[in-house]
Amino acid sequence: MTDKTNGRRIVNGACPHDCPDTCAMEFHVEGDRLVEVTGRKDHPFTRGGLCVKLKDFAEHHYNPDRVLYPMRRSGPKGSGAFERIGWDAALSEIKTRWTAIIEKYGPEAILPYSYLGHEGLINGMTAGDPFFNKLGATVSEKTFCGSGSSTGYLMTMGPTGGMDPESFAVSRYIIIWACNTMSTNLHHWPFIAEAQAKGAKVVVIDPQRTRVANKADWHLRPRPGTDGALILGMMKVIVEEGLLDSDYIEKYSVGFEEMKARVLTWTPEKAAAITGVPASDIRKLAREYAAAKGAAIRLGVGIERNAGGGDTVRLACMLPAMTGQWRHPGGGILQFPVWDHPVKWDAVCRPDFIAKGTRVINQIQLGAALTGEMEARLDPPIMSLFVYNANPVSQVPEQNKIVRGLKREDLFTVVSELFVTDTASYADIVLPASMAAEQMDLMWSWGHHYLTI
Repeated sequence: MTDKTNGRRIVNGACPHDCPDTCAMEFHVEGDRLVEVTGRKDHPFTRGGLCVKLKDFAEHHYNPDRVLYPMRRSGPKGSGAFERIGWDAALSEIKTRWTAIIEKYGPEAILPYSYLGHEGLINGMTAGDPFFNKLGATVSEKTFCGSGSSTGYLMTMGPTGGMDPESFAVSRYIIIWACNTMSTNLHHWPFIAEAQAKGAKVVVIDPQRTRVANKADWHLRPRPGTDGALILGMMKVIVEEGLLDSDYIEKYSVGFEEMKARVLTWTPEKAAAITGVPASDIRKLAREYAAAKGAAIRLGVGIERNAGGGDTVRLACMLPAMTGQWRHPGGGILQFPVWDHPVKWDAVCRPDFIAKGTRVINQIQLGAALTGEMEARLDPPIMSLFVYNANPVSQVPEQNKIVRGLKREDLFTVVSELFVTDTASYADIVLPASMAAEQMDLMWSWGHHYLTI
């Protein structure tokens, strides 16, 4: 549409960042130039608000350090010295080098590497999957963030998004577990604040006193990584004191008796010794949560960031079933509502293109893969790396190994990037990537139920 007051065109946009809020945006365009970015006020979840990371979003597109043309390395790897070349020359060199590598080593010697530097369905993490799967390249396993949590949730709940984040506005008791909502999921906070204003009790469970903990009615601080013990202590109280919804358990759950036998080996005192949370507080939490008709749990990704984190999520997912919270408006649990998005991921990623037996390397093992220090010898070795939507030198464990691998003279590295990043400085070929306002895309969200064009 056109804003008649200043002659600008306003184009719908969406934030491409890896964030649960996935803000709906408006791109203000004068001629062909992006001059301002504002929040889209009619979006039901983000409601016109943008986080501080987006205050200079328009200017970022015109940063003088942007990569605007294909470049070939002209100095030592890591020096960041490049010369401009044309697209034909860049693509021809990639094709020639990859063809030679495939002829000598096979396609598994090529490793793609991408993550959530962009969250779009078209230009994001999975954008190259069909191509590389068809090529026969080594499969790059993406399990950095949320994989333990998601696996635990899906094993327990099945592929459902659980609670609608907006339904927290009618919850009567809210537990925010390992999530600093006001800083990292800020558009969800107004729904929680609305419920709190209407009398809902807000409990924050987090080792740190976060911004949202300061707004809570009650803050519990378990030792890091002990949330599972805290839940088992709660479960013991719920079972022993008859706070269960037996009808719901019988109709809609499986495995309760086996779980009950495990729970009865715990006590709040045992949980207190592990968590540092007083046994009296564990009992109080269990009783209040079970008594509320419409109690909500919001899980943050922080709950999985320890050994056994996936099992902790499984335990948390059992609480609303034990107490029948799903019967009531505003009751249940929220992990990632992404499971409710109508995205046919197999059509996006094309796993059917992967030949049986194709090698898989987890991205966390990138350094060992590039240096040949894997537990099992890589055959064939990684001879080419293609990086997009990621900066592994700054984001992946064992940085020293990654850098050592990228310095290999026999490793042909291509990086598609906005800037010459830590990783791009080691590339043989750098390709310019487009930014959000220069693309058509469809943004899914792991924090609300809206797709945004």
